[in-house]
Amino acid sequence: MSLKEGARLKPGTRWSELLAWYRRNPRQNLPWRKRKSPYRTLVSELMLQQTQVEQVIPYYHRFLKRFPTLEALARAPLSEVLDLWAGLGYYSRARNLHACARQVMARHGGALPEAPKELLRLPGIGRYTAGAIGSIAFSKPVPLVDGNVTRVLCRVFGIREDPRGPAVAKRLWSVAAGLVPKRNPGDFNQALMDLGALVCAPKSPQCGRCPLRSDCLAYRKGWQEAIPPPKKAIPRKKIRYVCGILTKNGSVLVARRPFTGLLGGLWEFPGGEEFPELSKTESLRRLLKEKLGLEAEPRKMTCRLKQLLTHRELQIAGFACAWSGRLKPRWYDEIRWVKKTGLPRVGLTAGMRRLAAVMAGRGPDS
Repeated sequence: MSLKEGARLKPGTRWSELLAWYRRNPRQNLPWRKRKSPYRTLVSELMLQQTQVEQVIPYYHRFLKRFPTLEALARAPLSEVLDLWAGLGYYSRARNLHACARQVMARHGGALPEAPKELLRLPGIGRYTAGAIGSIAFSKPVPLVDGNVTRVLCRVFGIREDPRGPAVAKRLWSVAAGLVPKRNPGDFNQALMDLGALVCAPKSPQCGRCPLRSDCLAYRKGWQEAIPPPKKAIPRKKIRYVCGILTKNGSVLVARRPFTGLLGGLWEFPGGEEFPELSKTESLRRLLKEKLGLEAEPRKMTCRLKQLLTHRELQIAGFACAWSGRLKPRWYDEIRWVKKTGLPRVGLTAGMRRLAAVMAGRGPDS
């Protein structure tokens, strides 16, 4: 079956089997599928971008408890949204979600638009998210193509070219548009995504469980492991980061990063990237002077750990510091003294959350 032929296919017996498989699989119990609404679909889809389902679920529950409606989210300050998002990563999603809510309130009377073209004009909503909201929340027969759907379609139709290339990506969207049915389009799109996540995995796919295996060209040819071709690994840039643990009356100092830039709006123990010409302790003295106006003396390294970002590896060293002077947040947006027991409720970056766990005696991965 060629890619060109695939673009003309309509769901038939095999695709009905896919829907039957989908309705039996355990992901039906996911919270955003139990209670559907355009707003809940928007929140879940942005959280699920590049993030595992298991990690998203507790954040989704907390987020909906605090912001049960789009209006509640729009009214909240960005700082509160970021604090609640802390630890989930890819923080531009939180900023986009907040901006989207405000724009919907201002321009659409508080209701997400149904038309994909209107959805695409909103912050944080690209073609995939517009397809998800359109098909799942509004039952529009519009396609969506994510990494899981790409893998399923490439294997079923035997597409051996790199799907990240613009020409192949364009054709995959055309194939997906030809497949999505007018009836239950949301279920169909979610079935394709679930099939890729649960069965048609990148490595060791469980072809014996797949409802599409009899039509899958990769299965018949034995090409499963070669399709799609693997990404070229991009080496992470290593960044050496030092931070100071400053205490006063049983509390520790945390500082909010500026709202723009890497990890914008999140909290950290004050510090920054090491200066290449200076040692760790010398770098920290200089950073605390420049960012907080303090005279500080790093005394003991309390922790060393790594935080992996998409294209960066932060190597973080935390130092207990003696300090003097008046705090002047020259670079930070805000500073706050927090009891150590209260640190889990602060929107710290992932690396700083692990450092705080070490301070509390729970270990870096607790």
